[in-house]
Amino acid sequence: MHVYDLTNSGKLYVTNNSPEVICMANGHDLIKYMTVEIVNYIDTPKDERKQAKASAKATREHWLTRWFGWGPTSVLLWWRGRSER
Repeated sequence: MHVYDLTNSGKLYVTNNSPEVICMANGHDLIKYMTVEIVNYIDTPKDERKQAKASAKATREHWLTRWFGWGPTSVLLWWRGRSER
């Protein structure tokens, strides 16, 4: 993910997909950021974008874990183990 850095005189740097707060000084900086992101998207081949999307989807946690944490998952595992005995 590319992020427009205002403190580094308008240069771009690559982040490690960690959520960051982006504070834009004015609309011109927002236009620059959006232009760079769109050009980056267009320059990336379609197959590479599909592959990145598929790998991100494969590494996602189950919806119960994402929404409610490990509590419901542990109850579900316990319940399945209980019925098999």
